[in-house]
Amino acid sequence: MRGAAVAPAGAREGKLVTSSRTHRIQGKPRARERIAAERAARQRAEARRRLLLAIGAVTAVVATVATLVTIKLTATPAHLVASESAAPATVARQVTTVPADLLAQASPGRVATPLRQVPGAGLPPLTIDGKPAIVFVSEESCPFCAAERWSLAVALSRFGSWSQLGVTRSAATDVFPDTATLSFRTARYQSTRLTLRTTELADNAGHPLQALTTLDRQLLGRYDVPPYVNSADQSGAVPFLDIGNRYVLAGAQYDPQVLAGLSAAQIAAQLRNPSSPVAQAVDGSAQVIVAAINQVLHDQAGRG
Repeated sequence: MRGAAVAPAGAREGKLVTSSRTHRIQGKPRARERIAAERAARQRAEARRRLLLAIGAVTAVVATVATLVTIKLTATPAHLVASESAAPATVARQVTTVPADLLAQASPGRVATPLRQVPGAGLPPLTIDGKPAIVFVSEESCPFCAAERWSLAVALSRFGSWSQLGVTRSAATDVFPDTATLSFRTARYQSTRLTLRTTELADNAGHPLQALTTLDRQLLGRYDVPPYVNSADQSGAVPFLDIGNRYVLAGAQYDPQVLAGLSAAQIAAQLRNPSSPVAQAVDGSAQVIVAAINQVLHDQAGRG
């Protein structure tokens, strides 16, 4: 009876062990499932985080590009901002005091555009205030105008005095970009022998500056056309120079390339060096203008 009443110890242990193992065996799949679920949740969270980061990065790039495009479309590019300032005293002095003997020795070298003589049977000499008139039409943005201004300023200094000369550069987007030059927009010229009229049609960003005068239009229509320019499609070109209706120039006498990379101060400093390519171009072209003016003055004296 005692054996029937009491369960064997091994049987109890086995049951307990079996029961315990059953609990643990049944618990392991749930633990694995929970771990797997947590792992999957973490992976999904990480994936969402990465996706959000990627979307944020793309959005930031798109926003940056959009901002840059907006700035590009609405802002004025740097090369379209006009610049002109008073010529430094040293530059003005060097340009306006080239010695006459040095100028007379200058050789223009290869001529890009020649000064053309108007037939004597043409219109009467151009005078203003009883003096032979010099008319110069140009644009600050034009590199060929930039080149010719140097020569004209040097030449006219032989017959009078300049004040309020400016300095600027030609347009950055044109051929021979950023050619350093003088500006005549506020310049004053005093002479007992000549009258000067200048017009700067545009600043160096291409913005309208000074309007053509009635005299400008008359002269351009008469002399800035064939045979004084090579072809009809070159009519109306600048720079345009009229010396008393006896000599005209539509273009630059020399290639602006000779001034490439130089500042106004560097150009002015070379005008007294006969061996300098700059002096040969600028002073040589100035001497051509001086000779033409002397001839006009001589003719006027003969008529008087």
